[in-house]
Amino acid sequence: MPEIIKIGILAPIDFFSQELIKTINYKNDNFKAEFCKVDALRLNLENPYKLILDRNSHYIEYYQAYLKNAYLQGTCIINNPFLFLSDDKFYNYTLASKLKIAVPKTICLPSKAYHLEIKEKDLHNLVYPLNWEKIVDYIGFPAILKPYDGYGWLNVYKVNNFEELMQTYNQSGEQVMLLQEYINFQNYFRTFVIGKKYVLPIKYDPYERRCIFSGQNLSAGLEEKIIKEAQLINRALGYDFNVVEFAVRDGVPYAIDFMNPVPEVKIENLSQEYFYWVIEHLTKIIFEYLKDENLNYSKLKILAKN
Repeated sequence: MPEIIKIGILAPIDFFSQELIKTINYKNDNFKAEFCKVDALRLNLENPYKLILDRNSHYIEYYQAYLKNAYLQGTCIINNPFLFLSDDKFYNYTLASKLKIAVPKTICLPSKAYHLEIKEKDLHNLVYPLNWEKIVDYIGFPAILKPYDGYGWLNVYKVNNFEELMQTYNQSGEQVMLLQEYINFQNYFRTFVIGKKYVLPIKYDPYERRCIFSGQNLSAGLEEKIIKEAQLINRALGYDFNVVEFAVRDGVPYAIDFMNPVPEVKIENLSQEYFYWVIEHLTKIIFEYLKDENLNYSKLKILAKN
């Protein structure tokens, strides 16, 4: 009998994860998907899974140690555990702009407050006070103020004038913040990208955080541009499962948010059609990765070849 290859799903118990496991197991008898079982770790503990889909390590720090160990044992991990932990939105915007992709004007701001152990002499490299007049002249109002490493629309604020900006920034504590041009968009698309190549743009309401199903309003040229740029962003970032959000103003898609390597996948927000598109294409890329020996992520095997 052929060897059964195990696939681990590191995720909460939800409908998406359960449907993904069911689909993988239905489509190929040689693969067995299941929720990961994570015990205490010892050095070089062999991992039973050939591939792990990670949807939980950003919440539970212990899982980060588990995934890094699995990586060293040769397990393929979606997404690579070393990428999201070292990523931030300012880097992402800079990278996208280098790739000639339209992004909002953005400034990264130092934290308003610091831990008590940080003394004034530790901060002598910072230019202070900030030249707010120059910053505001560049960004304009309204503007968006948000954490440079945030996700899930947490602590994202629209500020309409300088007073609102100062009030919000002064309450941001130790967070490093981004001040960003507000794109007054005509259309907004939440775009799933799987395996850096399978792309699904969906018309989206970012305020209600739900998909809009009454017509996509996506011309052939705009769709082609969104697909191409979403692929380009994910190839540059190295994400295998991600969402890129585009705000379209005057026909130009601006990449607004693309640090979403644990994208929300809820059937009630996506519709059955789009939900199962994600399931099908994620299953497809998992199978492709398992059949490609070159996608073994083990650093030790790379070193051994050299």
